[in-house]
Amino acid sequence: MKEAIDMHNYIMREYLLETKGYEVKTEGDAFMVVFWSVNDAIDWAITIQKRLLNAAWPQPLLREPHASEKRNDKGELLFRGLTVRMGIHMGFPVCEVDPTTGRMDYFGPVVNRAARICSAADGGEIYISADSWVHKNTCLISREYF
Repeated sequence: MKEAIDMHNYIMREYLLETKGYEVKTEGDAFMVVFWSVNDAIDWAITIQKRLLNAAWPQPLLREPHASEKRNDKGELLFRGLTVRMGIHMGFPVCEVDPTTGRMDYFGPVVNRAARICSAADGGEIYISADSWVHKNTCLISREYF
């Protein structure tokens, strides 16, 4: 399992650097990350789900019922290996530097709502708050016309 967790953590962090996201903290296998835009957060979440789906997971893990391949009626791969649930929400949290780590930490209702949205999802799913979805669509429309 250590090999699988290390792979999970590597996949999460590798693309985070590419998208200029910020890893706030981890708690167990959970990551709290922030982005400058909703679109960046959505792009990161979708890319991570795809990378996790296609990762070279250790064979002992893939033999476990919760990590084995699952396909739909068309034979398309739905789940394989470790799956993660993700939640996306936007807003302006309370920010302060953590005195132990020296890194910026985030608190408050925005963070609490993001956590609730994430906990509603199942492994392999991405839930997006209505506010974030509307903002994402507004940004896309603005980019098309300006």
